[in-house]
Amino acid sequence: MSLTKISLEHTGRFNRLILDYLSKDEKLNDFYSLQHTLENYKQQIQNRSQFPVNRELLADSLLSQYQAIGGAKDSVLTNIESLRKENTFTVTTGHQLNIFTGPLYFIYKILHTVKLAEVLRAAYPENQFVPIYWMNSEDHDIEEVGQFNLFGKKYVWETDQTGATGRMNPASLADFCSELEAVLSNSDKALGTVSMFRDAYTKHGNLATATRYFANELFKDYGLVIIDSDDSELKRSFTEYFKKDIIQNKPYNLVRKASKNLETAGYHAQVNPRQINCFYLMDGIRNRIVATETGFKVFGTDIRFSEAELLEELERNPERFSPNVVLRPLFQEFILPNLTYVGGAGELSYWLQYKDYFNQMGISFPMLSLRNHFLLIDSGTSRKMEDLKVLPEDLFHSVDDLIKSHVIETSDTDISIADELTLLSQLYAQLKQKAEDIDPSLGSAIEAEESRTTKGIEQWGSRFSRSLKKQNEVSVNRINKIHKKLFPNGYLQERHDNFLEFHSKSGKDILEDIYEATAPFSKEFTALSLD
Repeated sequence: MSLTKISLEHTGRFNRLILDYLSKDEKLNDFYSLQHTLENYKQQIQNRSQFPVNRELLADSLLSQYQAIGGAKDSVLTNIESLRKENTFTVTTGHQLNIFTGPLYFIYKILHTVKLAEVLRAAYPENQFVPIYWMNSEDHDIEEVGQFNLFGKKYVWETDQTGATGRMNPASLADFCSELEAVLSNSDKALGTVSMFRDAYTKHGNLATATRYFANELFKDYGLVIIDSDDSELKRSFTEYFKKDIIQNKPYNLVRKASKNLETAGYHAQVNPRQINCFYLMDGIRNRIVATETGFKVFGTDIRFSEAELLEELERNPERFSPNVVLRPLFQEFILPNLTYVGGAGELSYWLQYKDYFNQMGISFPMLSLRNHFLLIDSGTSRKMEDLKVLPEDLFHSVDDLIKSHVIETSDTDISIADELTLLSQLYAQLKQKAEDIDPSLGSAIEAEESRTTKGIEQWGSRFSRSLKKQNEVSVNRINKIHKKLFPNGYLQERHDNFLEFHSKSGKDILEDIYEATAPFSKEFTALSLD
């Protein structure tokens, strides 16, 4: 295994807000509390200790949630019990319930969170740090959750179930397991993992429990604690904040103000808050709560409440209230003794709109850690790249630029026309001067002639390039195949491919390889060449 570090800016895949945040641009100082550095954890621990957490409720709820998969065991159980102690803190990532783990970055986010907790234990041994995966089980975007890509094929879960994905019955996903067993028949390790997925989806009644089961099987040795936000008692403890959202619209006003400030600083606001940032959740529906002249209604349904009726419903059935992207982070930080949120660039972009909102709501704002990003390069592809003299950092150029650069570098003939264009420009400048000395009106005619001639020379440059590409057709095709494999459909690999593709070749070692390569305080993209 070898690593190549590539600057995030070089990749061209990260927005200016995140790049400026990582480079500590002073324009963003008001949008976060502490930069994510190992040294700043001393202050962050002190800050977080000032905000009380119902630790007994948290630990008891987690133990109850784990009963659905036979109970928490070993290091997971130890970590849950440690949450009862005042010197224990969490580092957290959140993700949807993607079937079969979805794209690779699900794995990256969790291993980053686990590795961060390990680094903190070594640096601050007087405290305990627990890695948390917050399951976004209330998400209703089945189109995104219900698909994954493997070996160039897209698998889509066709289901007519609606509402929160965590409450859906996953039994029909066993059909995919039969397909995967045929596809992965040459890998005993991968077949074992497919069997684990079959158990997850056929032995558990909802997608949230199935996801807990397989995530626990994959990461239990790392002590990962999995929490389901769709929990009646946890939501009951949060009812005062539901009221501040639904009745007083505080999150709406506070996040709008921060969004305007962010836009004034020259950035695009990632999230636009709604007046009410809460859904009504029942089996089959997760629809927005909206205000009416007489009270409230559940959008797209006949369900209506007066204010008194809605407050009574909140007290009796808190599990029927579901936070959106604005309210969910507040719920998370209210429940957990959390120090850090680990997320991708899109996630951290909207977290940067929330600091003042959290402060005004009286809840601690976490440090923000950009998760590690990887490009996994298998050994066969690495050898091809070496033969072609293509470096990992070259892959982030467009495939056309990559091919052009390659054929020029491997050619004995200099096909650059830069010198010729310079000479042409100088020649026409002299001609224009002579023409204008004779008749000023002739200058524009010279300019038009220069433009036509320049285009002609540039066309010859393109013909030179096409001719070289044709002469190097074999290597050009190989570069095309490499780029297509590592950037499927033009996407970053981590947002498209499923980990089973690499797991089928190296087994569980792929998790260990990624874990070893993970550097929680790195600000670079990592190309990981696998053995």
